[in-house]
Amino acid sequence: VSFPQSLSGNPRREKILDPRFRGDSGMKKEIDIKKLEHLAFSIRKDILSMLYEAKSGHTGGSLSIVEILIALYYSEMRLDPKNPVWPKRDRFVLSKGHACPALYAVLANLGYFPKEELMTLRKLGSRLQGHPQIGLPGIETATGSLGQGLSIANGMALAAKLDKLDYRVYCLMGDGELNEGQIWEAAMTAAHFKLDNVCGIIDYNRLQIDGFCCDIKNMGSIKDKWNA
Repeated sequence: VSFPQSLSGNPRREKILDPRFRGDSGMKKEIDIKKLEHLAFSIRKDILSMLYEAKSGHTGGSLSIVEILIALYYSEMRLDPKNPVWPKRDRFVLSKGHACPALYAVLANLGYFPKEELMTLRKLGSRLQGHPQIGLPGIETATGSLGQGLSIANGMALAAKLDKLDYRVYCLMGDGELNEGQIWEAAMTAAHFKLDNVCGIIDYNRLQIDGFCCDIKNMGSIKDKWNA
């Protein structure tokens, strides 16, 4: 997996691309693809270290979303690690919650909490449990019961419109998770309410816990289904 050679800025709003920049400052920074690739390598090392220390967790599903998270958090999303509850921040929902080691590593690297805390993954009393939970800075909602993330993201996106706020909501789902019917109900709901401020992303790694997705339940053309 690699980054596109051009990650262009979105002119609709200010963004931060570096944790030293405040989200309301409007400051921008040129995106260096090579630095992001190096960061992806570093994040993967953090993930493996966390899982080794915990002696449990989901390796493949965490490693397969690293570039997606880095592209979102270091290029696309409007956020402020120093103020995790900033009302204008973009929201992120990790619907495939078992992949949270990757999200934890990215959040720690951005300064949401100390990196030393990564080694407490899945330990008793830790804020870094096997699925995201409320209470850890940067986590918008508890997830892990598969199929529910896009519905939650829809609610956040609808709230933004009702409150006349300009934030966007990004929801990362697994391709195996698409076996869940609620995903497709949520897709129809987003279309019905014209939620153009919600973005669903599929981690198309072609695997789920029981094997290859096409062998468990062949979804046909995922692209065509979402286009519809």
